[in-house]
Amino acid sequence: MRVITTLVVLAGFLHQILAPPSLAETDERAKEKRQFATATSSATTVQTTVTATVKPAGACSASTPIVKNGDFETGTLGPWELTRVQPPLPDYEQYLSVGVGSPGCGGSNNAFTVKDNAASSHVEVELSQQNVTVCAASQYKFAAQFYMTDAKAIPSPQTHVLVYVDGKLIASSKASDATGPPVVWLPLTGTFVGGSSTATLSVKFIVTDYLGVEWGLDDVVITNV
Repeated sequence: MRVITTLVVLAGFLHQILAPPSLAETDERAKEKRQFATATSSATTVQTTVTATVKPAGACSASTPIVKNGDFETGTLGPWELTRVQPPLPDYEQYLSVGVGSPGCGGSNNAFTVKDNAASSHVEVELSQQNVTVCAASQYKFAAQFYMTDAKAIPSPQTHVLVYVDGKLIASSKASDATGPPVVWLPLTGTFVGGSSTATLSVKFIVTDYLGVEWGLDDVVITNV
């Protein structure tokens, strides 16, 4: 009798364990799973805000005047430099005069001048200003006043004024620009696009197989267009 009672109790216990859950229990467990999933999802959701600073177009601006001492009114060359002189100084200084002198264009006090006093049949003088501040991809206009006179008062195709920016030719004189005395100031213009944040401006005065030429340069400006 005691054995039978034990078996009955054991059978009841196994039924509780192995019996499928009731419908109410199933709904409760499903509800608990949904609540757990919602809580997990909320815990792992992260909101990220990214802030980017965009530089507006045209924000670059070069200081003015872009060309320093472009009118040579300081009475000195700086910050201009003589980067080439042929024939070399001081060997030919008694024949070739290079520097700041008067008169300037429009009655101003000074201009840059080159005077070939029949020293050589080939004269080449390069005046440069480095680290000219510009903006990359921006377009600029170069403008200056110049003159070329020669002892023979005959226009010469061998006399030149050439303007370069970073080694690229942007402006040049014409053969008819070379005239005899008196001095006649003429405009010289060109355009270029800035390649980086700085540029090198160079003006070359050249004569080949010709003697007694004089040049003047004044009012050199670069403007953004």
